[in-house]
Amino acid sequence: MRLIFRNFCHASVFGLLAAATNLAQAELKPLMDEELSELAGQAAIAMEIQTIGGDSYTRITMGMEIDMQMNVDVMELGQRNIPGETLGADIDIRNLGFGSISENSTQVQIDGLTYAVNDIVPFEFNDPFIELATDTATGELKGFRFGFREARGQLSGDFNSISGNIAVDITDFFGDDYRSSMLNDAGDADNFRSRYFGVSKAETGGATSCAPGGGFYCYDLANYKSFDVGKRNTATGGVDYTNDFFFSYQKAPTNWQTSEGMITTGTGAHINIPTALHIDMNTGTNASGTERPRTEYIDRGNGLF
Repeated sequence: MRLIFRNFCHASVFGLLAAATNLAQAELKPLMDEELSELAGQAAIAMEIQTIGGDSYTRITMGMEIDMQMNVDVMELGQRNIPGETLGADIDIRNLGFGSISENSTQVQIDGLTYAVNDIVPFEFNDPFIELATDTATGELKGFRFGFREARGQLSGDFNSISGNIAVDITDFFGDDYRSSMLNDAGDADNFRSRYFGVSKAETGGATSCAPGGGFYCYDLANYKSFDVGKRNTATGGVDYTNDFFFSYQKAPTNWQTSEGMITTGTGAHINIPTALHIDMNTGTNASGTERPRTEYIDRGNGLF
C-alpha cells in the first residue's frame, strides 16, 4: 500500500487511513467493548454499535468539519499479485486530487459558490468515521472502513484500477436511465480491479461493448479525469452531500450499510464513490470523458492542468 502526498492540508485524516490500512494488511484484531467504551465520553467523538445479520458493526464518529485541497501523487491499495488479473492493485490512482483551484471567478462551483481566481475550491468532509465489522459467531474482525457522514467536492486523477463502485447516472439513446456499475473488458459487471464503468451486458441484453477505441454503454476510466463527488439533485441541477463516500479493507467479503441499502465488498481494498456525474447519450454530455480541474499552483509538467 502506497500513499504519496504533495501540497496538502489536513492530511492527518488520510494519514489515519494509511495507518489503518497498513494495520489491516498485517493483522486484523477485534477491539474489546471495554476498550471502545472509553472513547464514548470524549468530546466530539460518538460511538455506535449495531448487529446486522451475523455481523456486529462498531462505528466511531469524530465531530469534525474539514475543508481541504490535497494532492496525492500515488494511491495504491491492495497491491498483490492475483492469478488471472492483469492489474496489480485493487485501487491504483495517480495524481489524485481532492478539491481544486479556481480559474474563473464567475463559475459556480460544486458547492454553489463562486471563488476568486487562484482561490481554493475545497473538498468538504464532515464527521469522518471509522467502522469495524466483526463476525459475531467467531469474534473475528472481518474488515474496516473509513468514511464520512457528508462529503462533497471534486475528485480528480488518473484512475488506473478501481475495486468498488463509481456511481454514475446514464441516459441512453432510448431515454432509459441506468445507474452504472464497474465492468470488465467483456462488458460484464465486475467491481474488482476494473478500468471501465457503464451498463452491464445483463442490463442491456448483451448490447454492451468495451471495445478499445469505442464501446457502447461502456466508458473507459482513462478518459475521466474528474468526478463530482456528491448526490445529483435532479430538481435543481446542483450537487448535494453524499453519505456514502468511503474506503474499506476486508479480509473476507463484508456487507456495509449505505443510504441506499447494504452493499457487499470483496476481499481486499474497496472504494465507494457516489458522483453527480450524468452521461446523456442523446446530447453527448460527458460521453467522451471529463477534464481535470487545476489542482496545483505550479505546473510540474505532467499534464496536470
